[in-house]
Amino acid sequence: MSSMTETTTSQTPDLVSFCPAAACAAAIVRLEGFIDHVARLHEEARLAGSPDLMKQLEAISDELILAADDARGRLARVEAVSAAGAMAQLLAAIRDVRVRDDAERERARDLEAKAIRFLASANLYDAAFCRSLSGTKLGGRLHVPAAPEAVQRIS
Repeated sequence: MSSMTETTTSQTPDLVSFCPAAACAAAIVRLEGFIDHVARLHEEARLAGSPDLMKQLEAISDELILAADDARGRLARVEAVSAAGAMAQLLAAIRDVRVRDDAERERARDLEAKAIRFLASANLYDAAFCRSLSGTKLGGRLHVPAAPEAVQRIS
Protein backbone atom coordinates (compact mmCIF):
# COMPACT_ATOMS: atom_id res chain seq x y z
CA MET A 1 0.00 0.00 0.00
CA SER A 2 2.76 2.45 0.87
CA SER A 3 4.48 1.83 -2.47
CA MET A 4 1.24 2.80 -4.24
CA THR A 5 1.03 5.99 -2.22
CA GLU A 6 4.66 6.81 -2.96
CA THR A 7 4.11 6.26 -6.69
CA THR A 8 1.00 8.44 -6.77
CA THR A 9 2.67 11.19 -4.77
CA SER A 10 5.82 11.21 -6.89
CA GLN A 11 3.76 11.49 -10.11
CA THR A 12 1.63 14.41 -8.89
CA PRO A 13 3.26 17.69 -9.91
CA ASP A 14 3.84 20.27 -7.20
CA LEU A 15 1.40 23.08 -8.13
CA VAL A 16 3.75 25.78 -6.90
CA SER A 17 6.66 24.69 -9.11
CA PHE A 18 4.30 23.68 -11.95
CA CYS A 19 2.50 27.03 -12.22
CA PRO A 20 4.53 30.23 -12.67
CA ALA A 21 1.76 32.34 -11.09
CA ALA A 22 1.59 30.09 -8.03
CA ALA A 23 5.38 30.17 -7.74
CA CYS A 24 5.35 34.00 -7.80
CA ALA A 25 2.61 34.04 -5.18
CA ALA A 26 4.60 31.67 -2.96
CA ALA A 27 7.62 33.98 -3.26
CA ILE A 28 5.46 36.96 -2.26
CA VAL A 29 4.16 35.11 0.79
CA ARG A 30 7.71 34.18 1.85
CA LEU A 31 8.92 37.76 1.40
CA GLU A 32 5.96 39.20 3.33
CA GLY A 33 6.76 36.76 6.15
CA PHE A 34 10.35 37.99 6.22
CA ILE A 35 9.15 41.61 6.19
CA ASP A 36 6.93 40.93 9.21
CA HIS A 37 9.78 39.17 11.02
CA VAL A 38 12.18 42.06 10.37
CA ALA A 39 9.54 44.50 11.63
CA ARG A 40 9.31 42.54 14.90
CA LEU A 41 13.11 42.52 15.21
CA HIS A 42 13.16 46.28 14.51
CA GLU A 43 10.71 46.86 17.36
CA GLU A 44 12.84 44.73 19.70
CA ALA A 45 15.94 46.69 18.66
CA ARG A 46 14.09 49.96 19.33
CA LEU A 47 13.08 48.78 22.80
CA ALA A 48 16.66 47.65 23.48
CA GLY A 49 17.97 51.04 22.38
CA SER A 50 20.14 49.81 19.53
CA PRO A 51 20.11 52.46 16.77
CA ASP A 52 22.78 50.72 14.67
CA LEU A 53 20.79 47.49 14.58
CA MET A 54 17.60 49.44 13.82
CA LYS A 55 19.31 51.10 10.84
CA GLN A 56 20.49 47.73 9.51
CA LEU A 57 17.05 46.21 9.92
CA GLU A 58 15.46 49.16 8.10
CA ALA A 59 17.80 48.56 5.16
CA ILE A 60 16.90 44.86 5.11
CA SER A 61 13.21 45.73 5.29
CA ASP A 62 13.54 48.15 2.37
CA GLU A 63 15.23 45.48 0.25
CA LEU A 64 12.53 42.92 1.11
CA ILE A 65 9.75 45.38 0.25
CA LEU A 66 11.36 46.05 -3.13
CA ALA A 67 11.75 42.31 -3.74
CA ALA A 68 8.09 41.70 -2.85
CA ASP A 69 6.98 44.46 -5.22
CA ASP A 70 9.15 42.95 -7.96
CA ALA A 71 7.52 39.55 -7.32
CA ARG A 72 4.08 41.19 -7.58
CA GLY A 73 5.13 42.62 -10.93
CA ARG A 74 6.26 39.17 -12.11
CA LEU A 75 2.93 37.73 -10.96
CA ALA A 76 1.13 40.22 -13.21
CA ARG A 77 3.31 39.25 -16.21
CA VAL A 78 3.12 35.44 -16.02
CA GLU A 79 0.24 33.27 -17.13
CA ALA A 80 -1.47 30.96 -14.67
CA VAL A 81 -1.51 27.29 -15.64
CA SER A 82 -3.40 26.10 -12.57
CA ALA A 83 -6.45 27.19 -10.64
CA ALA A 84 -4.13 27.90 -7.70
CA GLY A 85 -2.15 30.36 -9.83
CA ALA A 86 -5.31 32.03 -11.15
CA MET A 87 -6.68 32.42 -7.64
CA ALA A 88 -3.35 33.87 -6.51
CA GLN A 89 -3.63 36.43 -9.31
CA LEU A 90 -7.17 37.33 -8.25
CA LEU A 91 -6.09 37.75 -4.62
CA ALA A 92 -3.16 39.91 -5.72
CA ALA A 93 -5.57 42.01 -7.80
CA ILE A 94 -7.74 42.58 -4.73
CA ARG A 95 -4.67 43.68 -2.78
CA ASP A 96 -3.56 46.03 -5.54
CA VAL A 97 -7.00 47.64 -5.81
CA ARG A 98 -6.96 48.33 -2.07
CA VAL A 99 -3.62 50.15 -2.27
CA ARG A 100 -5.32 52.91 -4.31
CA ASP A 101 -2.27 53.76 -6.37
CA ASP A 102 -2.51 54.16 -10.15
CA ALA A 103 0.28 51.67 -10.89
CA GLU A 104 -1.22 49.05 -8.58
CA ARG A 105 -4.69 49.65 -10.03
CA GLU A 106 -3.34 49.02 -13.54
CA ARG A 107 -1.54 45.89 -12.33
CA ALA A 108 -4.81 44.76 -10.70
CA ARG A 109 -6.58 44.98 -14.07
CA ASP A 110 -3.84 42.88 -15.69
CA LEU A 111 -3.95 40.31 -12.88
CA GLU A 112 -7.71 40.01 -13.01
CA ALA A 113 -7.74 39.68 -16.81
CA LYS A 114 -5.09 36.94 -16.78
CA ALA A 115 -6.83 35.02 -14.01
CA ILE A 116 -10.22 35.23 -15.72
CA ARG A 117 -8.69 34.17 -19.04
CA PHE A 118 -7.31 31.01 -17.37
CA LEU A 119 -10.50 30.27 -15.46
CA ALA A 120 -12.63 30.76 -18.59
CA SER A 121 -10.45 28.44 -20.67
CA ALA A 122 -10.71 25.81 -17.92
CA ASN A 123 -14.52 26.21 -17.83
CA LEU A 124 -14.24 27.36 -14.21
CA TYR A 125 -15.55 30.86 -14.87
CA ASP A 126 -19.10 32.06 -15.16
CA ALA A 127 -18.99 35.75 -16.05
CA ALA A 128 -22.31 36.77 -14.47
CA PHE A 129 -21.60 34.90 -11.24
CA CYS A 130 -18.06 36.29 -10.90
CA ARG A 131 -19.20 39.84 -11.67
CA SER A 132 -21.88 39.59 -9.02
CA LEU A 133 -19.28 38.47 -6.47
CA SER A 134 -16.50 40.89 -7.34
CA GLY A 135 -18.46 43.88 -8.59
CA THR A 136 -15.91 44.20 -11.38
CA LYS A 137 -15.62 43.49 -15.08
CA LEU A 138 -11.95 42.85 -15.84
CA GLY A 139 -10.89 45.48 -13.35
CA GLY A 140 -13.57 48.08 -14.14
CA ARG A 141 -16.29 48.76 -11.61
CA LEU A 142 -19.83 48.00 -12.70
CA HIS A 143 -22.26 50.83 -12.02
CA VAL A 144 -25.27 49.58 -13.89
CA PRO A 145 -28.56 50.65 -12.34
CA ALA A 146 -31.29 48.04 -12.21
CA ALA A 147 -33.78 48.20 -15.06
CA PRO A 148 -37.07 49.85 -13.99
CA GLU A 149 -39.06 46.76 -15.09
CA ALA A 150 -36.95 44.51 -12.86
CA VAL A 151 -37.44 46.81 -9.87
CA GLN A 152 -41.25 46.85 -10.42
CA ARG A 153 -41.37 43.02 -10.68
CA ILE A 154 -39.52 42.69 -7.37
CA SER A 155 -41.91 45.09 -5.59
